[in-house]
Amino acid sequence: MRIGRNEIIEELTAHTRKLGGEPGEWQVGAAAPNAKLPIQNSRETNLPDLACREAFTTYAAAEAVDYLVSAFGLHPAHGLPCGPGNIVFVYRTTETRG
Repeated sequence: MRIGRNEIIEELTAHTRKLGGEPGEWQVGAAAPNAKLPIQNSRETNLPDLACREAFTTYAAAEAVDYLVSAFGLHPAHGLPCGPGNIVFVYRTTETRG
């Protein structure tokens, strides 16, 4: 179900708070719906830590990513097929869980 910027921010921050850790452990980005994210097959990331939400538009997705980076301290995902897309995702890259 497609949702707006504020709902994405609320849901993804709730996800990161529920799983804990420092904001700097989390990465956030946006991708097209058909993009295969390398993190889905990575041993570095536990799938329970991955969360994705579909935004109404690519603009809403980009705004949500920007807000999660600037307001909450999440890191922009790097090395992934990020860019114009309406799927916003967060994931944690550390193996140690609190």
